[in-house]
Amino acid sequence: MELFYKIALHELIADILTIVDEREYSSKNALERVFKRVSGKDKERVRGLAHAYVFEIEKWKKKIDFIGNSVLKGTKIEELEPYLANLLRIGIFEMKFKKINPAIATDSVVRVVKERYDLNRAKFINAILREIEGFNVENALKSLKERDKTEYLSVKFSHPRWYVEYVIDLLGYENAIRLLLSNNKSQRYYIRVNPLKSDVDSLSEYLEEHDVRAARTPVSDVLKVLDYETPITRLEWYKKGYFVIQDLASAYVAHVLAPEKGEKILDLAAAPGSKTFHVAHLMENTGEIIAVDYSLERLRKMETKMKILGVKNVKLVHADGMTFKDMRKFDKIILDAPCSSSGTYRQFPEVKWRFNEEKIKKVIQVQKAMIRNAFKNLKKEGEMTYSTCSIRIDENEENIKYAIEKVGFNLVAYPFNWGERGFTEIGEMVFRSFTHLHDCNSFFIAKLKKE
Repeated sequence: MELFYKIALHELIADILTIVDEREYSSKNALERVFKRVSGKDKERVRGLAHAYVFEIEKWKKKIDFIGNSVLKGTKIEELEPYLANLLRIGIFEMKFKKINPAIATDSVVRVVKERYDLNRAKFINAILREIEGFNVENALKSLKERDKTEYLSVKFSHPRWYVEYVIDLLGYENAIRLLLSNNKSQRYYIRVNPLKSDVDSLSEYLEEHDVRAARTPVSDVLKVLDYETPITRLEWYKKGYFVIQDLASAYVAHVLAPEKGEKILDLAAAPGSKTFHVAHLMENTGEIIAVDYSLERLRKMETKMKILGVKNVKLVHADGMTFKDMRKFDKIILDAPCSSSGTYRQFPEVKWRFNEEKIKKVIQVQKAMIRNAFKNLKKEGEMTYSTCSIRIDENEENIKYAIEKVGFNLVAYPFNWGERGFTEIGEMVFRSFTHLHDCNSFFIAKLKKE
């Protein structure tokens, strides 16, 4: 493989994993940052390989660390220096998941450790990987199951313990297992047509001509990708903005909002922009959409995407959705609230390891503050969609009850035409999707009105 400077694939992967861990970037964002300093004729092939490694290591991180910690003495893999820990994870992944020859897997990692650190650490990692070579994972899991069934499920399916406990309580044991299994399956792609440039029938024909099998979905402007020869993002129509990649449940939000031409719309947590642009498309570039986000970098990416998609009625505003206030009130508001992202584990496995109960409580306080601010910015008789990609009741149904009882919203009886209903006494009036039932992100949507 020819790259513009000498660096082993394992170094690239460890760099990306460390950025994901330390800076809490998405794996895609971390990959982009690392590959800015890489060039050469093999760049795209290496990029694809590195992405596959990072995605799978993040997905199976709990199980990988269980294997490593079963062998380590006096320390844990999480306590090692982050870059060194990630090199060890790469070795374990290659040996126990990819079934690469143990000697080759060990040698590849040890050489990098020797170059980046010193001979002593190289010997340490070599000894650990040699011991892992003979480690029987299934026997260790069987023993764990006898001691702690919940921790066994957490390790076996590589999910946080709190999540396993939560979904068993929420869905029952059998459906919880189905959800855990489904979260670990390959990502499902959905694409939404850009009506400013095409229509769903023309898009279907284009995809068929380019060896992409796609099917209709319950959301009229969204297609489900079943199979493809060429990656979707390499197709000319994607590059020119004829369609976007957007999760099925995410694309339902704009339809529930039901924007009308000429309206003034506020999106309080706009980036990365999928829902904002969808609303703009449904409004046919009429009216005005104020898209607020706290991240200037993400807003700049939205600006670039707007030009590709032909969106002209969106004004980007760098502000905090908890405090933003406009001189005029809005007809409708989208609040796709920041959340635990516990419904997106199939798509973004790295988020599994970022939240605990304490962090989730803080996120809920942000959600409530944004609900209060949305109410202040909304016209009388105005409507808001509240959505999250979380499975949790405290981020969803409980927040809607808060919006009704403490803020002054009324819950709209929207005729959801697919998905499941929710929980608690308001459950029949809200929308939920689950990865194991609907083959998309687990999602929540409710429609509220200010009367």
